[in-house]
Amino acid sequence: MCSTDVPKKNNSGKKIAGLALIAAMIASTQALAQEEKYIDIMPFLTRVDEERNTERQSLGLRAAYGWHTDGNWYTEVQLFGTQLDEDDFDFLVPEPLDENGLYPSGDTDLAGLGMDVVYHFNGRSGYSPYLLGGVGVSNNSTKFDYGYQETNAFVNLGAGITSGAISRSGLKIRAEVRYMRDFFATDMNDWQFGFGLSIPLSCPPVATAVAAPPPPEPKPEIINLDSDGDGVLDRNDRCPNTLPGAEVDQYGCVVADQTITLENIQFEFNSAKLTPRAEASLNKVVRSLRDQPNTQVEVAGHTDSQGNDSYNLRLSGLRAESVRRYLVQNGVYASRITARGYGETQPVASNATEAGRAQNRRVELTFR
Repeated sequence: MCSTDVPKKNNSGKKIAGLALIAAMIASTQALAQEEKYIDIMPFLTRVDEERNTERQSLGLRAAYGWHTDGNWYTEVQLFGTQLDEDDFDFLVPEPLDENGLYPSGDTDLAGLGMDVVYHFNGRSGYSPYLLGGVGVSNNSTKFDYGYQETNAFVNLGAGITSGAISRSGLKIRAEVRYMRDFFATDMNDWQFGFGLSIPLSCPPVATAVAAPPPPEPKPEIINLDSDGDGVLDRNDRCPNTLPGAEVDQYGCVVADQTITLENIQFEFNSAKLTPRAEASLNKVVRSLRDQPNTQVEVAGHTDSQGNDSYNLRLSGLRAESVRRYLVQNGVYASRITARGYGETQPVASNATEAGRAQNRRVELTFR
């Protein structure tokens, strides 16, 4: 039976749920510039301990402000509130709840402020189940004024899940169930089932793909080449494309007073007309002479001893001139080249054999 000498409390009709929402909005404005923080707004359905002498079910609202601590661990500060109406169908005379004479209250405004430690199995990335636990302070504002006994500690444990982002801003859905042990009167065992929104305040910057720097340019390999085989490396050779067998100075340029036999210089039978094979060989001679700009050369024609001496002399002169003309036509200055026929007067081998006679039928370049 209720005691009539317990003074009634002047109930100002405050709305705890509204205050919780306002506090959450204030928290969000202060944290916008910070990273890896969020705020959750979560209506919940509570089923309270029957000893509260209220309706067993009621709606409430929770706001939580959370931040990343380390790894998959987060910390949350929560503020919640709900109104519990008196059970109009309970006609039993209530018994005192404890030795201090507290009676079942009825018509209770229940509010709480607490701190929880949360472990997200996926680190709040995509769908992430979580577990939480924490402590706090509750206030049971009843129709009776119990003074300081209305404020007590509580503990809570919970489990839930957050969804992946459902909007471009990163908005998520959060659902959970909590057990709350409220140390009011004989201790109250309440359950809360929440479903709401999780609003990211800021997130760590998304790692952007960084293009790998291009590989360094390979250092040019220093290769000791001697392309024309004259004994002078290309990097020091001022006169490239030296003809085979030519003697050169330290810079790769042909020295004067030497004679070189040209290879594969052949003519049509009993004629001074160059064969295609001879012209191909003379193209190499052209390149060589153009790369030896300070030289003067004589084209010398020679024959074997077969036939008339005068005829051989005349034929060798015509053949030397034919070679000279081809070189000039292909870019060698005419002032650098002379031509002369020596007939059979300067053999280099015996005319008694075919092999010897083939050696004697030749064209030479003499550098002056």
